[in-house]
Parts: sequence; C-alpha cells; structure tokens
Amino acid sequence: MIKGESLKDTVSTLESMQPDLIVLRAANSGAAEQVSHWVDCPVVNAGDGRHEHPTQALLDLMTITEQKGYVRNLNISIIGDISNSRVARSNLISLNMLGANTTVCGPSTLLPREVSRLAGKVTTKLSEAVEGADVIMMLRIQQERMAQAKFPTLREYSVLYGLSEKKLAKAKKDVIIMHPGPINRGVEISPQVADGPWSVILDQVTNGVAVRMAILYLLLGGGLKAS
Repeated sequence: MIKGESLKDTVSTLESMQPDLIVLRAANSGAAEQVSHWVDCPVVNAGDGRHEHPTQALLDLMTITEQKGYVRNLNISIIGDISNSRVARSNLISLNMLGANTTVCGPSTLLPREVSRLAGKVTTKLSEAVEGADVIMMLRIQQERMAQAKFPTLREYSVLYGLSEKKLAKAKKDVIIMHPGPINRGVEISPQVADGPWSVILDQVTNGVAVRMAILYLLLGGGLKAS
C-alpha cells in the first residue's frame, strides 16, 4: 500500500491465496470492518487507526478477572493519550458492558469530545483519576500520531500525568497497574511503578498469547462439533 496500491486491491491479492483467516492492522479507522465485507474468511481486527483494538481489550479483561475475580463495580481509570488510543476505546466499551466504573484522564488536548459518551467520568486531574482506583491503565503518548504538539514538553507531561509511587498512594492498597505497551519509563510511568508489586504489565503480555490463540482457534472452527 505504501507503493500506492489500494486497500481493495491488496485484499483481493490476499483473497486469491484462499486464506482461512486474515489478521489486519491498519492505519485507517474502520479498515478491518470494510475488509470483512470483501473476503469470505474471518477477519481479526489487530488495531485500526484511532478506532479500536479488540484483542487488547479481551486480554485486559482476562488480566483484571485473574487479579480481582470480577469486573462489575470496580473503579477503573485509563490515563494518558486518550485521543490517539484505540486501546482506550475498546476497553471503555467492554468495561462499561461489564459494569465497571470508568474514568479517563489526560490533558484536555488529549481528551476527545466524544469520550464523555464512553467513560463514566472525565477529568484532567491525575489525583482524581487515581483516588480510590482498583485498576489503573496507563497509556503512552503516541507522538507518531500527532501532527502538532499537544502539550509543552514531555517533562511537563511527566510531572502532571506521570504515575509515581507518591501519586499512587491515593489508590486502593490492592490496586493493579496495567499498560498495553510499549512503556516510556519516566514519562507516563516511573520505573518503580512499572516494576513494582502493583504491576501486571507482563501478565497482560502472557495473557495476550492465550487470548489470541483462543480467538484463532474459535474462528477457525475449533471446538465445533461436526453436524
């Protein structure tokens, strides 16, 4: 596609190879759904633009359930670059469906207008998002998706929105810290928090393998009895 080929022609080429399944990560929002109308096999959305990242949300739900035993009524805060995060959107949709109390936090320039329709609470103050939280999901600043600066400096962002041990003290004692990766140490999260007893970041990675294996297994007909 970098060479100028359209998405439709690229998909037609793939379709001619008679795939059993397509896993698609695309720069354009909605690409995975569009492709699903052009092919006869299942399509897994591995992230489309700034829209969604469904498999990440599923592995996050698995991790939360492993750690907490349930999702309903948990206070879950998502903090960082909400505007450019497909992970945030998929998580908010799934967490709301399961009855969690959701909060999003970040600079006003990184909070899209429509986010209030997805999150139970929207705030620009980190202290409000952290206070009483059962689960905190930190997001990195996606500078590669920004056409212009949304805040003065990374240093200032880290001071205001970086999660440190001191700031974490307002959360519940058994809070867990999550991050979809890659993490930027010293920007959105301190090394002490990333490597601390609250962190389940590597558990997310481990669960991602199992969740995606399960998705492939089910979409390729696994577990279905022959009629």
